[in-house]
Amino acid sequence: MKVYHNEQITIFLEKRIHLLHLVWTGIPTSENFYNAFIASLQVAVQHQVKKWLIDQRNLTMFNPKDLQWWIQQWLPEAARHLSSKSKIAIIQHDLNQFGKLGSDRLLRAVFALNANLKSRYFLQEDEAREWLVPKNRY
Repeated sequence: MKVYHNEQITIFLEKRIHLLHLVWTGIPTSENFYNAFIASLQVAVQHQVKKWLIDQRNLTMFNPKDLQWWIQQWLPEAARHLSSKSKIAIIQHDLNQFGKLGSDRLLRAVFALNANLKSRYFLQEDEAREWLVPKNRY
């Protein structure tokens, strides 16, 4: 179910599996970046989200100032409210280091607050979903 949308992001919630799916495109304005993450945190808290699927295949880049806001403002608030055993799958169009710089910076900040978090990069959505929600759980 679509829970949020602006020019650079659409956020979907899959309640049954406690998954929040963020699909980014272009270069987010600071306002759209902030609003999207504020909305995602509200939905994640309300629905006890434990899995994050972040699709950055059509993302051009994040503004470094926005990343700093995320680390200093959003992340500490999220850490107070979200599960400490969350999983984050990030889908990118390729796995080159330059393309991962912004995401790596955010994940390093997350790991500093929560060593139990698991994250991985993927090229395909189906592989990311399988890692987040394995079909053959025993």
